[in-house]
Amino acid sequence: MRALQLLLLLLAAGIASNSFAADTAAQIEPPHAQAIRLVMQTRSEEIRKLDKGSDWWHDTKDRTWSAKRPVSPGVLDSTHYFTVSYSIDGHVVGSWSVNTRTGQVAGSGQSLRIE
Repeated sequence: MRALQLLLLLLAAGIASNSFAADTAAQIEPPHAQAIRLVMQTRSEEIRKLDKGSDWWHDTKDRTWSAKRPVSPGVLDSTHYFTVSYSIDGHVVGSWSVNTRTGQVAGSGQSLRIE
């Protein structure tokens, strides 16, 4: 019985520490990186289709991600709004609008809620 209690205690401590680590990582992640991560997590199938015909494992194409705020701070609070682009060999193949506050990602022709 004592061994089971110890096992449950260790399991609970592990879950708590993983949750703390994830929360801490999210707090220190740069906002531009957070925007790119949201696109990668929510649009993985779309990204795969953009890179069609490629052999990801063997080709030497340059793939780059960029994130920028669409407007400078001022009248509109642009803290959480980004335009994320994915390029292959210097050609932009995908672009998304991202709201990191709400976790929204909008593709071409889709709307993004602005708060």
